[in-house]
Amino acid sequence: MKKAVLFCPSRVWGGIEKNVQLRARFLGESGVLVYVVLLKGFFADRFEGLENVSVIQVASRGGDFNLFVVANYVRILREICPDVVFAALKKDWWLVSLSSRLAGVNRIILYLGIARRVKSPIKFFLIFRVFKALLMVNSDSLRDKMLKYSRFFNERNVARVYNGFARPPFNVKALDFRTMFNLPPESVIIGCAGRFSPQKGFDLLPEVLARLPENVHVVHAGEGEFEEKIKSSIAQRSESNRIHFLGYQKTMHAFFGGIDLFLLCSRNEGMANVLNEAMSHGVSVVSTRVPGSEELLRHGQYGVLVEIDDVDAMAAGVHALMTGEQQFDGAELQEWIETEFGMGRMVEETRRYFFGQH
Repeated sequence: MKKAVLFCPSRVWGGIEKNVQLRARFLGESGVLVYVVLLKGFFADRFEGLENVSVIQVASRGGDFNLFVVANYVRILREICPDVVFAALKKDWWLVSLSSRLAGVNRIILYLGIARRVKSPIKFFLIFRVFKALLMVNSDSLRDKMLKYSRFFNERNVARVYNGFARPPFNVKALDFRTMFNLPPESVIIGCAGRFSPQKGFDLLPEVLARLPENVHVVHAGEGEFEEKIKSSIAQRSESNRIHFLGYQKTMHAFFGGIDLFLLCSRNEGMANVLNEAMSHGVSVVSTRVPGSEELLRHGQYGVLVEIDDVDAMAAGVHALMTGEQQFDGAELQEWIETEFGMGRMVEETRRYFFGQH
């Protein structure tokens, strides 16, 4: 059997971590032995029960150079002897690549979900030229950006693999947010989701609501390291009574079934998983013009695109969907996601790239 080790020692559960879970699940179901490396005490329960998937917990992820972490990673890899090692987070690229080479692993895949500047050319040169690591990105726009760094990247060591999504099951009961939050029947429910981070733009939600009728409410699903700071900032605004926080949701099907439209107000993204998920449920979306969203919405064909930080345009986009001024057919959204961003395609392309069939 093929073996894969997926490194994801994160303290925050977001889109990248969720995709590691998905890849672990589907690789395991396809007959690959999968080992997921997590920080001790973080998210092991979210991998329980997955076929052919084992969790390895580590006490520390290290920094730029940590002999103890490298020694532990080398020991783990030598015991498993994997065909491929995958690092989901950029801050782990260096130690995972170094440890993999020391352990004799020849195939190293490093994931990038959002555009980053090359801050350490020497380190990048070692990782991608000396250690021969390969880069996996989640959008064509991100691939094109990274290929501009021609000292490190070329068409042979960068591949785009879209994150995969499936149509939701038919028997899931939608969350009734109007009953949950004691809202009148005519309330309009905007969905937002994602980890609490300045990058996600949730601090803009009061400004967006200030430009919309009083019956418009936001429900947010997610958690994150900036949660208290962002919630505290929002609480100071009068619109805060129209913003409702759900916290972490194990499954998002009921969430998407209960909203009227979805808003992505991010300042920077590769390709936002939550936007794909909303569209896979046939939900109309408003999104900032982060590179992945332009690609996902086909430059406005499948959703409303607005400029980053432009709360006037966000509110106008929401209002246009509310009033029917702009309409997007839910079945067409689902067909677009299933055809171009389907789960089967992600699994097949991941397996092909992981095991050298590209």
